[in-house]
Amino acid sequence: MKNRQTNMKKLYLLYFALFISFLISSCATESAKTEQHDSLAVATKPTSELILAKIVANGDFINSEKGLPIITAKEVNAAPQGSLHILDLRDGEAYSKGHIKGAINVKPNELLDYIKMVDMSKYEKIVLVCYSGQIASYSTSVLQTIGYKKAYAMQWGMAAWNTKLSDKWEHVLSDNLEKELTTKTKSKKAKGKLPEFETKKANIDDILLERAALVLSEGFAFGSVALEDYVAKKNKFYLINYWEKELYDLGHLPNAIQYTPQKSFSLQTDLLTLPTNKVVLIYCYSGHKSAFVAAHLRMLGYNAKSLKYGTNAFAHSFMLKNPQIGTVFTKAEVNNFPLETSEYIPEEGPKQGGC
Repeated sequence: MKNRQTNMKKLYLLYFALFISFLISSCATESAKTEQHDSLAVATKPTSELILAKIVANGDFINSEKGLPIITAKEVNAAPQGSLHILDLRDGEAYSKGHIKGAINVKPNELLDYIKMVDMSKYEKIVLVCYSGQIASYSTSVLQTIGYKKAYAMQWGMAAWNTKLSDKWEHVLSDNLEKELTTKTKSKKAKGKLPEFETKKANIDDILLERAALVLSEGFAFGSVALEDYVAKKNKFYLINYWEKELYDLGHLPNAIQYTPQKSFSLQTDLLTLPTNKVVLIYCYSGHKSAFVAAHLRMLGYNAKSLKYGTNAFAHSFMLKNPQIGTVFTKAEVNNFPLETSEYIPEEGPKQGGC
């Protein structure tokens, strides 16, 4: 009888141990499911909303009162030796014929890989240069968006560095659309939603880098519109005039809607008035600021593009007659700073567009 009681006691203990083991296993499985669910929840949230929150955390440079990170050729030339790390985004042939001393030739689509290797603590600024300043502005915007606060674009590009390269700006100056300028205003659309796009990434930093890589690999050619293409397809764009209101009132392209620089593209202001089903075309004075904005909006999923060379390309005389507009290209912007040359080794594949 005693043996039977002992055996029953052992059996109860075994059942109890199995029950406890089952509970622990169930809790662990449920915990794993919860963690997996949380991860999927992050991945399936509106990715543009996640990116925007991260951009704001990184300083929201596009809406900063400090202004956009643009540096002049004179400032670059006057900078203490070793304080700037200069990246030349032009194709290898253009670089070899004349570049700033110490500049490193980097393709825009290789910029992310290169920038990871740079010791930022050694430099006051990382300066991007190109032909006219527009590719540099576009690429700098992407770097700023992902947190590289030392990234700057050189105004007017290499066209401002030396007279031998100034034709990149001089040949585009025109008054072709000056007669079309109007003072008639057009209102913004009602607020809607942010764009949606798919990603397999769950971590916000990975999503941001994925978007940055995409925008840079597409290149400025994909994020810009030439003046002749705008003229041919005017009604297909949601046209943004990126000037202050008082300057917009002086005269702007027909159907252009005014958005205020360093202010209009936040959730608290006018970001949600942008359409998600139409090409958003931004123009400014010189194509620099509009390139910054286009890249920023493309990071968020908008089909945004910059009008190449800005108002300088279609109402240059209008700008000269209204000096308060500013940022007008003239020969006074061109310097004669020294150029370094190097051997050119031809590379396979397409060249980067020449802006």
